[in-house]
Amino acid sequence: MSGTAPTSPRQHRSRRRADMPLLGGIRPPIALLLVLLLAVAAITALAVGGLRVDDTPQAVRESHQYAAEDTAASLRAGLHESATDLRRAAARYESAPAEPAEVLSALGQAYHKWRGTVMVRPDTGRLLAARGETVPLAGLDLTKVTDTAPAPLLVPSTTGTRLLTFALVATKADGRALLVASDNLRLPGIATRKEQTIQVLDTTGAVLDTTGAALDAEADRKVVAAARERAARERPVPGETASGSLTGGADGKGARRVAGWAAVANPDGRDLAAPLGLTVVSTSSVDGKPGSLRHPMLGLAAAGALLVLALLLAWYLSRSLQRPLLRLFLESRRLTRGERLEQPVRGPKRGESARIARALEELRLQLRDPARRPGRAPAAKRRPGTALPLALCAVLVLGWSVPLMFLGGNDSGVRVPAQVVAGQRDRTDTAADRIRQALNEGYADLRSLAPSLTDASVGKAENLLRATLAEHDRYRALYVLGANGEVLARAGETPHRTGPEALGASGVLLLNSSGKEPRIAARIALTAAPADAEADTGKEGAPEPKGPVVVGEFKTDFLGSLLVRPGLGRVWLVDDRQRVLAANEGYSSFGDLPDDRARKVLATAKKSAAADVLRDGGDPALLAAAPLGGNGSVAKLGWSVVTAHPVAWLHLDQNRADRRVVLAGMLGLTAAALCLGWLFIAVGLPLRRLAASAEALAAGDRRTVLYPVHHDEVGAVARSLELIRQELVRAEQAERTVRRPSAPTAPTTPADPATTATAR
Repeated sequence: MSGTAPTSPRQHRSRRRADMPLLGGIRPPIALLLVLLLAVAAITALAVGGLRVDDTPQAVRESHQYAAEDTAASLRAGLHESATDLRRAAARYESAPAEPAEVLSALGQAYHKWRGTVMVRPDTGRLLAARGETVPLAGLDLTKVTDTAPAPLLVPSTTGTRLLTFALVATKADGRALLVASDNLRLPGIATRKEQTIQVLDTTGAVLDTTGAALDAEADRKVVAAARERAARERPVPGETASGSLTGGADGKGARRVAGWAAVANPDGRDLAAPLGLTVVSTSSVDGKPGSLRHPMLGLAAAGALLVLALLLAWYLSRSLQRPLLRLFLESRRLTRGERLEQPVRGPKRGESARIARALEELRLQLRDPARRPGRAPAAKRRPGTALPLALCAVLVLGWSVPLMFLGGNDSGVRVPAQVVAGQRDRTDTAADRIRQALNEGYADLRSLAPSLTDASVGKAENLLRATLAEHDRYRALYVLGANGEVLARAGETPHRTGPEALGASGVLLLNSSGKEPRIAARIALTAAPADAEADTGKEGAPEPKGPVVVGEFKTDFLGSLLVRPGLGRVWLVDDRQRVLAANEGYSSFGDLPDDRARKVLATAKKSAAADVLRDGGDPALLAAAPLGGNGSVAKLGWSVVTAHPVAWLHLDQNRADRRVVLAGMLGLTAAALCLGWLFIAVGLPLRRLAASAEALAAGDRRTVLYPVHHDEVGAVARSLELIRQELVRAEQAERTVRRPSAPTAPTTPADPATTATAR
């Protein structure tokens, strides 16, 4: 081997190119790390450094869109409830027809939601009975009414547009008559800030009802018209409410008009409100002054720092890992070819590559002198190998990413616009109004049902209860209790409480104060009924009923579903002791509020809704509270609705910038973890195992075959070591053959002189 002719540097480089792998090894992960970090730097510069502040934040526009959606949902529920109540009241006379005047009188005592009611004969149009204001029936063709009541209609009248609801009623003398109830289309009783306006429009753009500030400017009316036109063109997505928002142009002072709209029709179009084509529009003026970002140059500065860091890491990894490994490959290949064996092996000074270089030096000496006794490679201090530079690179990337994630996750300084705070307060008040209306509607159902149950048999009473339970999804159980609290008739689940303690004053009440689930119910005596749905029932000093009562227990899930609204955050219904009764997410019944800061807002929301941004005691959150309000037993319960919306969830410019900053930091960490982990698994671990095998080979282990794991630089060194092992094995075998003694021969006897002489 020592006699091999030396090679020129050009031949050396050509052999190196031929032996080195084209794919895999140490170069691809280093190159990929450089490319990924440069890509993250570009993303950071564009996504964070290129962010511009909006003069009308998305959170402000969404607050109007959500306000319109909440109002539309309340209107839709009110229309459905009105039609259902009218038809259910009419259905009770199918088996026992009554006089038209009696029907209207009973209807007026049970419900006070219609301005006027009439009964007419559909075939002739003759008026049978009337109550309240005049119902505008002029121009309506009632002769087409047969067995199905018409859908609700909007008709003009001298006092404004009226909503007509129809039902068919069985009468004694005139057969089936048409019951018509008239009412004006009213917006729910919700609070609005002084600069906000909410309107409900029909298909022609006529304003049916409005609340809030008057829209006198022509620009304001144009924004409302544009919102209605967009609602008419919008095709609703199945399962989602057709809604949206838009921004008008700026006036001379820089103020803009923001509008949010929502269609009243149900998303699937299968409700009574669909033919009416109603649209709710919420508008207000915003100052039009752009906000500010806490770190406007953060994106550009971070991108520049990452650019420098990427180049530095690529240079460092190339110098500390790639070059020593390539040099080690060349030295091992030189020994394999037997070139310049008199020249010592030059290798790195630390790490696994240094251990392999010392082993190669010992193997070089053994190749030069086959008689040399194997020995261990010169001992040296064990120093961290490839793990040290990889860990250093990881620390540098962490030093860039962690500050970004910390700055992006710190939302303590995010400024929340006043319009968003007011919108949260108003929407919380709307949620409280929905709960109050649902409880009052349930109480009105029982009040309407009570006269039919007073003298009914058990079978008839149970049929009425089952029919009412099937018509509404708000009840879990309906039952009648006798004078001693025994169950006379029931439908649905088992009553929660029976016996004398279950009897009491009429109204809405809480049946339990502990347990797995709150039991909220409405109760009314069968012998007497209040005259008003909002009457002051259950007040102190009111006589408690002695006789039977009808009780309707509400579903907790039904009340919880009323609290589910997009963009409102966490919502809770709490009692007068601030214990949770229902929520839009998971909760513990009769437990404390998860956010203790809500108590501060509840303290200021005794009579009206209140909202504030609280930054102490946790992540900043927008909290609001509103009492159920109204009159009667619902108001005397002292219940409230509380909402908590984290500031980080708001669609504000600063939050968007923070999320992009956090994303940039996470992308940098991901790129470093991917490439550095690749280097450690594909290069570091095989190199560590190869170093141990090389030291064993230098120490005299000729039996262990060295197999290359991958076709890369480490694999090339492993192949060279295997060739060296084979050469050493052959050399040792040849040495043993030379040193082995030759076979013994027979001793030679000296010749006899006599014999020699005779031969001569």
